This record gives sequence, structure tokens and C-alpha cells, in this order.
Amino acid sequence: MKDTHILIFEHDVLKYPPILSVITFLLSQNKNVILLGYCSDKNFIEDFRKRGGNFFSMIENNVEDSVAKKLWNYFLFKKRVFKWLKTFNKENNKVWLFGEQCTWLLHKIVYKYDCNVYLFEIPSFKVNLKYRVLSRSLNYKKVLQHTTKVICCEYNRAHITKSFFQLKELPIVIPNKPNYAEVNTSNKLVETFINKYCNKKIILYQGIFNYPERRLDEFCEAIGFLPDEYILVLMGSDNDYKNYLKEKYESERIVFLPYIAAPHHLSITKCAYIGILVYNGEGGNIENTLNTLYCAPNKVYEYAKYGIPMISNDVPALSLFFGEYNNGEVLKELSTTYIREIIEKINQDYIEYSTNSSKSYSRCVSISDFNELL
Repeated sequence: MKDTHILIFEHDVLKYPPILSVITFLLSQNKNVILLGYCSDKNFIEDFRKRGGNFFSMIENNVEDSVAKKLWNYFLFKKRVFKWLKTFNKENNKVWLFGEQCTWLLHKIVYKYDCNVYLFEIPSFKVNLKYRVLSRSLNYKKVLQHTTKVICCEYNRAHITKSFFQLKELPIVIPNKPNYAEVNTSNKLVETFINKYCNKKIILYQGIFNYPERRLDEFCEAIGFLPDEYILVLMGSDNDYKNYLKEKYESERIVFLPYIAAPHHLSITKCAYIGILVYNGEGGNIENTLNTLYCAPNKVYEYAKYGIPMISNDVPALSLFFGEYNNGEVLKELSTTYIREIIEKINQDYIEYSTNSSKSYSRCVSISDFNELL
């Protein structure tokens, strides 16, 4: 009998590439894979089932819902998951809880099942009030101590987690390196973009637009000081900050694209000449500060997959990564002049940076290297 792996998450799985990597890994190992939660794309669910997986919808997920509606949805999510698990034999099963919020909601599972907890961020040092209301018996420290395996996506985050929660073992460190196959996208928007801009040197940002952490104004301003062959492409979900940037900077040389779900967004990624990352600490919150300093973006590996050199502001995680592989440059200051100079520096030695970027992808471990999670 094949082992069954039950994956549980309360948000859209398509917006979390590590979950997609886990799914691909488990299916490649000939495991039964059951996904409980939410997915925004019926095509993904259909493909997942064709590959041998099984999906059960457990929650309605809308970011625009009120706090009260979200609380109610989380309450129903808990009930549905526990009701479903009662009908399922515990033998030869492993449960995966993704993210600390899901772990807070379903914390009792770790005491009943062989369970992996996959943390996307540095764990909160205090449980959010609404989750304390929904899970009154929650003891976060005991939950992580009782978990079969805790997984973090970055070395420093793993040590902080081990120390703060007094874990016996260091969490397994799995970089957010994509482990899913590229998809040939027939999206008309993507095809139009490629046909129009494939001969340009694309400086690409892909990710969320939140100010001031992902401040992009200086990159928009820097493009005007570079030759016409360079264009800046900013890809991600719409919000107030993205709309502000569009109103102020959108032009033939500064192009805005919507959010494109993984892995379809890679059709845009592979066209890039240089990839940019921005992580500015907002202050006032220790977890946010640590997550910013020790960021672990999956886009680092998405850029590296295609040999794309990178530029980021100066934070320890990315500075060390670029220093080890010489696949990118950090900005000692986030200024228009310095951004232009760094882009020109990379352009002068582009082949070396690009080669090193490809090497960094091949040398970094991925989830497929961790059979102990099976």
C-alpha cells in the first residue's frame, strides 16, 4: 500500500510555490497525495487529479472578506478538516500543515498524526488574538516541540526557531527553490508581451507591491538614465501602491503586468536580463524585521533557474548569497544613481554573472533532497 500524504492549507495554494514543490516531489515518489484547502484555478485542480492527486475544498477564500467573515470561514475550515480526518485511516499517513496560521487552527493534529509543519516565515513570538479565540487550548511551543519535522526555508530562520521554541533538533532547511515543471503558457497577454519585448534587456520585478518594504520608486526613476534597450517590468497583484507607481511612471519603458499564477509566470521570468529584489525593514515589529533581514524569496531561484543575474538592497541573506556565488550585486544605498551604476556593472560582465547564477541554482538543495520527510 502506498503511503498517503495529506496536505492542508487555508489559503490559495497557487500563491505559495513551496506547496507546489511539495506536491511535485510527493507525486514523483509515487505517494498518494490529498490536498485539503482552497485553490483558485480549476485547471490546476484538474491537472492535479490527472497526476494522481485528490483535492477537497475546505474553505471559501476571499481577501476582501471582513474580519468577522474570515473568522467564520476559519471556524468552518477547522470543523470540515477534523470531520474529514475522522473518516480517514491514520495508518501509513503523514499530514503536512503549511504556515503557522494553519498550524494554530489545527494544532491538535500534531498530537494525533505523524506531522510535518512547514513554516514560510519566522514564527510569531506571540499568537495573534483571533487565533487564540479560535484555538483556545493552543500552546505553540509544545506544538512545534511535538511536531515530527519542522521545516524552515532559511538557515538563520531555522536557528531562531530552534532557539526560541527550544526544539531538540534544528528544523530542516529547504530553500524556496521551485521543484515544479515549467508550463507552456498560451495566455494571450504573455504571448503579446514576449513578442513585443523579447529583444529588450528586461529588468524584472516579480512579487507583491507593499510600501515601504518593496519600495520600487528608485528603480522606476533609474530606467530613464539607461540606454533605450533597457525596460523595467513590474509584475504582481494590483493594490494601492502598484496603482500609484502606474499613474506616476507607466510608459513604453516601464511596463506593468498583473499577477500570473505559478508556474505560468515563469514564461515572463525567463525573458528577464536582470532580476531585482527589494526588502526594506519597516521597523516596529521584531518578526517582520527578522523576516526582512533573513528573507528567503523563491524568486531568487526562479531567476537563477534561467541564469539571470540579480540586484537587491543590502540585507544579510541576499548579500551572503550573492557573495557566495557572485551571481548578483547588493545596493549599498537605494538610489537612482547607484542602481544605474550596478546595472551597468552587471552588463559589462554579464556572461560571468549569468553563468554563476545558473550554477547557484544547480548547487542549492531542494525538497527532492530530503527523503526523511516522506
